[in-house]
Formats: sequence, C-alpha cells, structure tokens
Amino acid sequence: MKPEEVLALPFVFAFGAILGSFANVCIHRLPKGASVVAPRSRCPGCLTPIAAWDNVPVLSWLILRGRCRACRTPISPRYPLIEALVGAIFVTAAVLHGIGPVAISGALLATAAVILAATDLEARILPDEITLVVLVLGLLLAAWRDLAVFRNRGPGAFTSHLFPAIAGAAFGAFVVWGVGAAYRLVRGAEGMGMGDVKMIAMIGAFVGPGGVLLTLFAASVTGTLIAGLPALLRNLSWRAAFRRARGSPILAKEEAARRGLLVGTDGRILRAGSRWREIPGSPPEGEPLSPAGPVARPVAAFARLASRRAAAGKATAFGRLALEDETGDFFRVLAARAEAVPGGLLVLLSRVDVPFGVFLAAASVVVWQWGGPALDLLAVGSLFPGRELLP
Repeated sequence: MKPEEVLALPFVFAFGAILGSFANVCIHRLPKGASVVAPRSRCPGCLTPIAAWDNVPVLSWLILRGRCRACRTPISPRYPLIEALVGAIFVTAAVLHGIGPVAISGALLATAAVILAATDLEARILPDEITLVVLVLGLLLAAWRDLAVFRNRGPGAFTSHLFPAIAGAAFGAFVVWGVGAAYRLVRGAEGMGMGDVKMIAMIGAFVGPGGVLLTLFAASVTGTLIAGLPALLRNLSWRAAFRRARGSPILAKEEAARRGLLVGTDGRILRAGSRWREIPGSPPEGEPLSPAGPVARPVAAFARLASRRAAAGKATAFGRLALEDETGDFFRVLAARAEAVPGGLLVLLSRVDVPFGVFLAAASVVVWQWGGPALDLLAVGSLFPGRELLP
C-alpha cells in the first residue's frame, strides 16, 4: 500500500463501521417490511430514540456496557460485532487491493453477504432492497473500472468488466432459476425461491459467469460439510444435557428451560423453553400436549411417541421435524431427541434449517477473493468471461 493509504486506514475502518451500523438496521427491519430510513433507531425495550452520541459504532455499546442509557435494557452484542466485522472487511479489502474500485467491490459484496446471511438465518428472507440495489452497484463499479481505459479504447473498454458483470448476473439468475424450475417440475415442490435467484444474480455482477459456477459449487460443498459438523456438536451437547438432567428433577427442568420441554407422566408440560414457546399453537406450561395446534403438532406427536418408548427404557430421536404455518411467516426444521429423566420426559429441540443463502453468501466472498487463481488453474477463464472482475 502507498503511505497515504496506510494513514487512511482508520478512516476506512470508521466508514465500514458506519456501514455496519446501517447493516444492523437492515437486518433488524427489512424482514419485518419496515423502512430502514425512518423512524430513528430506538431502544427495543423502552422505545426511546437513541441519541447520536449513543449511536457511535462499537464505541457507544462499549461505553454503555451493552445497555440502553434510559432503561438499562441489554442490547445484543450482535450490533457491535457486525459493526466491527464490516469495518474489518473494508480495512482488509483496502490492505489487499489498495483504496479504489477493486477494494470497494470486494467490501461491498462481503457486506451484502453479511446482511443476507443474517436475514436468511433469522427470517428466511433475502430482501430485494439488498440484492437488487447491490446488483446495480456492482454493475456501476464494473463500469467505473472500465472508465479508466475508455478514452483509449472507446466503447470497447466496457467489454473488460461491465459486459462480463452483466453476463454473470444473467447467467447466475438463469442457472438457479432453471434448477428451481426443474426441481418443481420433478418433485412438485419449491426448490429455489426467487430470493436465491436475485442473490446469485447480484453475486454474478461481481464475479462473472465463471465465478458463478465456482460459487454454486463452493456453496454446495460447504453446505454438505457444514451440515455434518453441527450434527456432531449437537449430539455431544445433548448427551451432556441428558447426563446432567438425570441428576434431579430440578436439573431436568433447567435443561428443558434452556433448549426444549419437560413433559410429565400425565402428559402435561412441566417446563418449556423458548424453542417450544415460539411455535404457534404450542400449549403453555401446566397444560397437556394434546391441544397443540397444527404447527406444533409434529413436536407433540414426537413427544407422545417418545413417552411410549421411554416406558421401555428407549431414547427417541428424529433429525428433521418441519414446522410451518399457513401464511409461511413461521418456518422451522427441528432436530429432536427425548429420554426419560427424573420428573418426566425431557425433549431437546434444535434448529437445523440452515438456508442455502447462507452458504451462497460465504462462498461468494471466498470466490471473489480467490476465484481468479482457481479459474486460471482450471483453465476456464477463456471459456467464461469475467476473469478480469476477480483480483
């Protein structure tokens, strides 16, 4: 880096952290259909508007010790973490590629990936406000990179970055839409939503057609590998939880409050955790399982089956319980395991529905940074335009 660029790095971090603060607003509001412009940021507990001096990225959270100044309600550490992460993304891009359109392209794609991964994990939503806006910005950045040689080459300059960016967006959207259409035709169910189509089009504007193929491959492989690790960790955690719950009825209730529910021998819910309470139609503590609504019914049925098996000293486990309401606003895929413990039947629940958009987001950042050498190694750069888009 040039000396003057090194001196600018604190300002680059500050700019990235400010954008990270806006990313938090997008993650919190866009899944709810709320505006990211108004009203001003406010405490989720007392709804007091946050003053400008309490809204400085990272620092304000640290100074306030993670609590609202007005009501002392805890503020999630997610906010400073995302602010610091986006700031670090901008600094890393500047260090690796200098301060210019290449670094801005990488940092912008990575920031969009952070937002989309968060919204897809929390609400299974890939907001158009992010995918489509960043798609347009990606095309504009590609055109900016071509403007440097426009005077010498004329309109032909735009074949270096802008045209491959357009081709990458179109190619990515076509491939993912085609896969979804084929799945729907064969299986009669939705395979890929339009959110995924728009997201891969956005990615294609930054990585080109060759990068799109690498991104889809990397996302698929990563999804396969990552799906196995959480299952292993979950089983180890559950074994420890059941071992502790067998100590006493009090400990069993504590484990149920953390990650599931405890059902008595009479079929009544003795203790319920947030994973059970968030399900629409789930009976509260003290009530029997039997009146569970249609969304909660698969878990209730699992618990009844587990109760019968527990009488014979057997544990019961199921890897995927799909829960969804009629409107589609609530969707969960849960893994469940149940064993007899002092006081009743302990049912542990864990989410396993990691959407594909999360893997696309992670893969896009990796491909943008290292996809160029990979395309060179595979010798497909000449077959798929867009190698010039990648560092």
